[in-house]
Amino acid sequence: MATQNASMSLPRKETFMMKLGLNPATAVARQRGQSTVAFLALGAALAVGLVLSAWIVASSLERIKLAGDRITVKGYAEEKVVSDAGTWRAIVSVRAPDLSMAYGKLDADSARVVKYMESVAGADAGRLQQGTVNTQTVHEFGPGGVQTGRVLGYELSRQFEFSSKNVAQIGTIATRASRLISDGIAISAMPPQYFFTDLNAVKVRLIGAATRDSLLRAQQFAANSGVTVGPLRSASQGVFQITSPNSTETADYGSYDTSTVEKLVKAVVTVEYAVVRK
Repeated sequence: MATQNASMSLPRKETFMMKLGLNPATAVARQRGQSTVAFLALGAALAVGLVLSAWIVASSLERIKLAGDRITVKGYAEEKVVSDAGTWRAIVSVRAPDLSMAYGKLDADSARVVKYMESVAGADAGRLQQGTVNTQTVHEFGPGGVQTGRVLGYELSRQFEFSSKNVAQIGTIATRASRLISDGIAISAMPPQYFFTDLNAVKVRLIGAATRDSLLRAQQFAANSGVTVGPLRSASQGVFQITSPNSTETADYGSYDTSTVEKLVKAVVTVEYAVVRK
């Protein structure tokens, strides 16, 4: 009777197992062990799969990298040049209440400018070019900025330009032009401009030097990387910068400084080389 009551108190599954002559506790332990083994096998399979996948991806990436190995570097070169031409410009202006009087004064001042050039440039004074006369009427303005209709006078101006391959002469003309102001001439002189006329030859030399510099840079990068630099794949030329000595000035579209006789021409090239595994 007691056994029957005990059997009635057990769950149906365990009761059924007892009828079959099986120990429920032993069966449960065996089932748990089988589950643990299954989970361990599944984990091992996943780990092996991950390792295999990582190896396949790494191998693919390595093949892609080796198939497309390249290095891109910039090469730089510069060369000092001395200007072999120059230009001096100035504007002479006059103002008078009468137009004919203004013309007369402008002609007189222009003649004095020519005389000054003859004293400084000698026979080269014939290079002086005189521009056309620019005329502007000076009106009277009343309250509120409204013209009254009255003409106060006329302003006339003329531009002068002198160009020469004698660079020292250009500097002398620009320096001594202030004498004209002390003589009562209203002259506005621009800073002299200096040029180098054989820039194309310099540019060709600099492109070659910058390309050689790019190869040295590429070899330096590759020296400790287990690779060697192969053939050139592509190259592009940057803009040229023509600056005064020791200048750090740069511009996206290039620069050309005309303020100094000595100049520094700079070139940059971008070159792509193939890289070969040792």
